Parts: sequence; C-alpha cells; structure tokens
Amino acid sequence: GGAPLGMVAAQHPLRILVAEDNVVNRRVALSLLGRLGYRADTVSDGLEALEAVKNARYDVILMDIQMPALDGEQTTVRIR
Repeated sequence: GGAPLGMVAAQHPLRILVAEDNVVNRRVALSLLGRLGYRADTVSDGLEALEAVKNARYDVILMDIQMPALDGEQTTVRIR
C-alpha cells in the first residue's frame, strides 16, 4: 500500500495558495489539505491573490471564480 494520507506532503512538497472569499469554504479547503499534511496561505479576494504571488512562488493556487474586488478568472489572467 501507499503512504498514509498525512505523509503525502512529505513525499510531494508544495507551496499552496487558497484564494476564496467564503470563510467556510476556506476552512474546508485548509482542513482537506491538512489531512494530506499540507499547509496553505489564504487570501479572500483576487487583489490579495495578486499581492501574494508577488511575494511568494506558489506551486498550486486553488482559485474561487466568484470573489469581490477581482474575480478568479481576471486574477488568473493577470497572474499568467
């Protein structure tokens, strides 16, 4: 068998950003990532996501589509 779920992050380290304006959804995402052994930075809108990617290099960004200030699609275009 494979490694326990909590060891996934040790075998495949990733820097993760969660961009989600809904507090409950953000907590769920962090909980699920935590079960795999990951920690993530979080932001609550697209403008904060843009600022975060200026300050750190992320391997994965989990992006909500509908967010205030700047939506997920517009944010993704600007990040690319």
